[in-house]
Amino acid sequence: MTPAPGPLFLDGSPAAHEALRAAVAEVLAVLAATDDRGPFPSAGAARLRETATAIEPLPDDAEPLGEVLADVGRTVLAHGARVTDPWCAAHLHPPTLVTAAAAELAIAATNQSMDSYDQAPMATYVEDRLIGRLNQLIGLPATGSGVLTSGGTASNLLGLLLARDHAAGGANLSGLPAGAGRWRILASAGAHVSVRQAAAVLGLGRDAVVAVTTDDDGRMDVAALDRTLGQLTQTGAVPIAVVGTAGTTDTGAVDPLAALADRAAAVGAWFHVDAAVGSALVLSDRLRPLVAGLERADSITADLHKLWWQPIGASALLVRDAAALRSVREPADYLNRTDDDVLNLVDRSLDTSRRFDALKILVSLRATGRRRLAGLVEHLVDLAAKAGEAVRRHPDLELLAPPQTVTVLFRCRPDGVDEDRLDGLNVDVQRRLLASGRAVVGRTRYRGRVALKLTFTNPLTNHDDVAALLAAVAAEASAGLEEAAEEAHAAPTATRGRRSRRVVGRDRKPNGAREASLHGPID
Repeated sequence: MTPAPGPLFLDGSPAAHEALRAAVAEVLAVLAATDDRGPFPSAGAARLRETATAIEPLPDDAEPLGEVLADVGRTVLAHGARVTDPWCAAHLHPPTLVTAAAAELAIAATNQSMDSYDQAPMATYVEDRLIGRLNQLIGLPATGSGVLTSGGTASNLLGLLLARDHAAGGANLSGLPAGAGRWRILASAGAHVSVRQAAAVLGLGRDAVVAVTTDDDGRMDVAALDRTLGQLTQTGAVPIAVVGTAGTTDTGAVDPLAALADRAAAVGAWFHVDAAVGSALVLSDRLRPLVAGLERADSITADLHKLWWQPIGASALLVRDAAALRSVREPADYLNRTDDDVLNLVDRSLDTSRRFDALKILVSLRATGRRRLAGLVEHLVDLAAKAGEAVRRHPDLELLAPPQTVTVLFRCRPDGVDEDRLDGLNVDVQRRLLASGRAVVGRTRYRGRVALKLTFTNPLTNHDDVAALLAAVAAEASAGLEEAAEEAHAAPTATRGRRSRRVVGRDRKPNGAREASLHGPID
């Protein structure tokens, strides 16, 4: 049945405001109805793909919003990762502040476009003010500037574009100079993959990034950096940028930023710091020393959708000197004219149309306050440290690197299991936990071996949650070994099935209980 016509747009009328209020209420009802699910759906990728394929995104005629939302609740929202669950701990993927989520409505409803002043008058100066406050918090000088981006990958790209243009002496007008083939970017072996991606996009090639060895803590080894710089000089290569990382993806390590700043200055290279994670440490007086030297960077990536608990996407590229951003500017007669006497943020950005994400950041930071945010960050850093100790004490687990920020890297290593079987065992543990929907545990490789990873970004997680999760990981490994032993001893013609695994560490209904039917009614 085609619904009765109603307001399609927010035109300022009472009817439009009431329509928005009713729509929001329906969305909230669906969210509440699907918020008792587990950390991950157990239906499996094939089933989810099949269900998504059955959705008609663009029917010829309108459907009642209530029916659409009820269907979306059953088929979509009920089968997403639940980032507020303490056992959803694989990635730098946090829950969001309620105040930030609420402010998203105002961003969507007002739809300011952050490229030009005449599309976002007050919003333009609000973002500029926010960038200035972040620079001040980090310790950058008053000459600093910056812009919000969609994420850390975009921020790293922009930061390294500035490094490239700094090496070239200005904006890229007619292609890279003849000597650009000798340019090199130095980053630790644990740096984010976006550094190599950026080098490719910027025309330097992925191989222009030189991976510097890390120490036992996962930090860039300064002695190795010195050796690498010496070798580059001998071969005629030119280091144009040194990239430090404040909170690597796999180990959470923070490079020795002050030492890296010294080396970059000595060779005239741009110093970029990927502080997508570590930028939040400056909120805390206690944790700030962990990122000493950050304030010396020429450019900084700060992801506010990580340990600042903003909805994705909310990142910032902060720069020491606003003049560096001039190479980004590309004037257009219709948009950011050369005779404009106002701020057009497109002059700092690789994006044209862009959301007013500064609003949700402004609202939620003011409504939470620095001290409370600092306490949340401190809780998670402390939680990771204690989780590392729990891993050390567990007879069947092995800590692979000391926690420095919010990441714990470890693996299952039960007694009597040969080294050559451990990789397969850990892969199996991660996959089985995910497939069952019980836990989202990270998996990577560290020093050539398969590793498991817990990343703590959820301030609701406590020590009991972590202890139970580690117990479940160890129990899954034990169950897998038992099953493998049974299968090895079973006769080829045996017809017995695999023994079922029990849920360990949680007194709650299995996640699959809500997923008996992807099309069933919302409870």
